[in-house]
Amino acid sequence: MIGRARWTRSVLAALVAVATLALAPAARADSPSSVNPSPDDPALRSAVAERRAGVVVGVAPGVAFAGASGYPNSAALIGNPSFYSSSPLLVGYSSTFFVLGALTDYLSFGPMVNIARFESDAWSSKGFGVGFRAEVFPLIRLVPALADTALYGQAGIGSTELQAKGPFPSADGTQSFLGLGVHHELRLTRLFGGHLSGGPYVEYDAIFSEPAERHWLSFGLRLAWYGGSVTADQR
Repeated sequence: MIGRARWTRSVLAALVAVATLALAPAARADSPSSVNPSPDDPALRSAVAERRAGVVVGVAPGVAFAGASGYPNSAALIGNPSFYSSSPLLVGYSSTFFVLGALTDYLSFGPMVNIARFESDAWSSKGFGVGFRAEVFPLIRLVPALADTALYGQAGIGSTELQAKGPFPSADGTQSFLGLGVHHELRLTRLFGGHLSGGPYVEYDAIFSEPAERHWLSFGLRLAWYGGSVTADQR
């Protein structure tokens, strides 16, 4: 009899445990924390950008002033003063093409390509850079009048060549590309579900390598199409 009583109590305890587990989901469903939230809950509203969103496709051509110097890209000639070339101030153009993602109103990031060429009566210099570009709009909240003014940087791989016109060896090298600039954009028009912006920029770029390097300053116009919908387009 004692054994049967213990067995009965064990079965009852197991049944109580199973019932408790079975009823727990129903109890949680009725609890206030699991009630379906209101559609008007601010936490559930989708965040809509104010000024910049979506893909950013742009180009920034400009007039540029450069200086270049270096040696032929040969281990036997690097450091030999007889083969050193150094240009005077050269005038030409610099253009950057970019495809970015406007991650927030104050940050865009993505790949870019820069092409620049300079020339004088006695010298010519050409080169390009491939890498990434980041645009930051730091004053969007602090100074609303400058909400569309950006500081930006570019970094990647660059190649440059300096050639004295005539039967002379060129100075060339491939290594690092770096650039810094400031631009201000004005909203021009709505276009293809987004908007087109444009404005002036000033930019400093440099290509560094062991044999040769080039530095240039450019001024021009930046044009960019933003593909995302923003609240500024609805005003």
